[in-house]
Amino acid sequence: MRIPHSRPHFGSPFIQAAQAVIRSGMLAQGDRTHQLSRKLQKLLGGRHTLAVDSGTAALMLAIRALTRGKHQPRVGIPAYACAALLFAVRAAGATPVWIDCDEHLCLNREQAIQTSQTLDAIILVHPFGMIEPLVAEKLACPVIEDIAQSAGAIWQGKPIGTWGDICVGSLYATKPWGGAYGGFVGSDQPVLMDHIRAMINPDTASFEQVYAGHHQLSNLHAAMAQVRLEHANAETERRKLWAARYDAWLKSLPVSVITGIPGNAFRYILHVEHAETIIQTLQRQGIMAMRPVPKPLHLSE
Repeated sequence: MRIPHSRPHFGSPFIQAAQAVIRSGMLAQGDRTHQLSRKLQKLLGGRHTLAVDSGTAALMLAIRALTRGKHQPRVGIPAYACAALLFAVRAAGATPVWIDCDEHLCLNREQAIQTSQTLDAIILVHPFGMIEPLVAEKLACPVIEDIAQSAGAIWQGKPIGTWGDICVGSLYATKPWGGAYGGFVGSDQPVLMDHIRAMINPDTASFEQVYAGHHQLSNLHAAMAQVRLEHANAETERRKLWAARYDAWLKSLPVSVITGIPGNAFRYILHVEHAETIIQTLQRQGIMAMRPVPKPLHLSE
């Protein structure tokens, strides 16, 4: 048996949903896109929510909305995170400010709190299916909560995505709420969401705006994401069962499991010496393994 890395399972419900959209003749934005936004709004505690074309675009739009009117705003970003964060910050015309991560791959608390006093916004990422505890802290700048990898998790009785000033997430196929492609933005501040809506369609945007792009999510992609959301909780439970099996298997080996605050068991992360040797050994056993990120983002400079 081979254990793939992040392979989504698409069965007949996805095929039926895609066929229904195609038969409707409404592949671009339409009712399914609006239905998905309402579903996401419910999952995010009633926050105003908008489905867009990708998670990277969602983050770029959130940064632009939060730092509107500022020249080259400073945005705090984890040094150990997906490269999409860096490119979203750059695309928003902002300057990334690196913040160290701790042994659980969350932000260094003291550094983040101190650095937030000099920032125009900070991105708090819930990493690899775990919870970033800093979302419960009162920081000195607006908070963008990135839930792409930990969507569906609950902490202190609240869904993640409801802690920051604005949240962003991914609907890419391999993500917990993914269908095929897309992303979303959510906030309980209507003004922020109005700014974002004004940026997602150049055909209706004011020429006075600094930025607008084609960031609408299609009906077809929305339909796929809706189906995935119906199975998201069951998938989480299956991932937890696999994690328990890995725990039992690894007890006799010289490795440590990075758990942090449990979220949705999206990734199983190990801290090991000689990582490349371990990765090759796992792959020979049929277990697809790789580094969580190719390299820390601060090494891009």
